[in-house]
Amino acid sequence: MMNVFQLNYETRLQNWYDLRNSLKNADVETVCVEIDKWWQHAPLVNHYLHPYEVSTWPGPWDLLNDNEYCYFARGLGMVYTLLLMGVTCIDFCVATDDNSEEVVIVLVDNAKYVLNYWPNSVLNITQQQFKIVQKIDLDMIKQKL
Repeated sequence: MMNVFQLNYETRLQNWYDLRNSLKNADVETVCVEIDKWWQHAPLVNHYLHPYEVSTWPGPWDLLNDNEYCYFARGLGMVYTLLLMGVTCIDFCVATDDNSEEVVIVLVDNAKYVLNYWPNSVLNITQQQFKIVQKIDLDMIKQKL
């Protein structure tokens, strides 16, 4: 199967729409697992978005068009997808994991689900494995929808 992030913008956009459409009637757990799985295919670069310049971050369609993803950008894509799916109990955080590595995580439903960490690990990790360093203000992100 071809990685959608290696294809053109229109194909990425359609595939992202199809993902959201396919999850319309799914429970929150399935939504979180499938969104994380989809975005985990985004190829990562070291730096794209600055964590303290949220007001300059791209909207969801620009993010897909730019097709450049650091951990913040991939997490942002997950947050946009969740918000468009009607999931609102979200925290977008910079944290340190149990190895003292800085990570960017998306917590859903009071950290019942942890996205943007390791592939296929949404359900088997807990917030206790992380020390939250910074919470990113979702109000500015919501304005971009």
